[in-house]
Amino acid sequence: MFTKVNVTCPQCGQSHCRESKWHSHQEKRSYPNSKPFRCPDCAHRFYLRKTTHFNLAIGLAMAAGLVTIAIVIILAIGLPIADHPETNNAKIDGDDLKAANKGDAGAQLKIGKSLLLEGSHTGKNSAEAVRWLQSAAKSGNTDAMLELGKLYKTGVGALQNFELSAKWIQLAATRGSAEGMLELGRLYRDGIGFEKDVVRAYVWFNRAAAAQDMNAVRERENIARILTFEQLREAQHLSSSIEASSNNNVGNYSKNTLSRSLELKKDAKTD
Repeated sequence: MFTKVNVTCPQCGQSHCRESKWHSHQEKRSYPNSKPFRCPDCAHRFYLRKTTHFNLAIGLAMAAGLVTIAIVIILAIGLPIADHPETNNAKIDGDDLKAANKGDAGAQLKIGKSLLLEGSHTGKNSAEAVRWLQSAAKSGNTDAMLELGKLYKTGVGALQNFELSAKWIQLAATRGSAEGMLELGRLYRDGIGFEKDVVRAYVWFNRAAAAQDMNAVRERENIARILTFEQLREAQHLSSSIEASSNNNVGNYSKNTLSRSLELKKDAKTD
């Protein structure tokens, strides 16, 4: 189950985010000494180091106490209080940077996320993050596609653009990302980037739930309550049809990887 902690979402600023579950062992290995969190408001999923999570309350209390003591001492002896310099440079592992420059999509994704989660949120960091995420997405990395889609949806770190958000989230979903399917369902449900379509929203929630995304199970139940009998039957038939079509296309994926990659590169020039 999720644990509520006083962690602020870097996308929307919500201060009561929930601890999330690891989606895979590969994801867990990609973020050592970290914990995943999800925002209950905007559904953004992000990572924080364990030390930040486990020692947050103690660290804040100690920091507040030290600052108070320091101010008292400074005022007592008459020293001027200097501004604290901001650090805008994200801490990027050298090995990750080397791998990213060689075209490693996983490393490119990791660097892009690190730049977005650094906390300074400077324009330079955000632009660099988008560049790395686009490189990873053009190589077929669905997690990078999803990050770009959520970035353009919220407009935090990049100009809000629902068309680009829908494009990248749909790509992630059709490439098999369970979270991408969940987010695509939300776009259809809310009419963001697409015409509002509760039947198609159910379809993508249904597919995401079948792929074991537990958030999608709740979303599917909620949307099912507002569907008529005919709409629900149509949505379930369409779910089966799309699922079957997707499974048939898996065998052809490796043959089309190069051409699809080139298409993404061409499309990215207009982003």
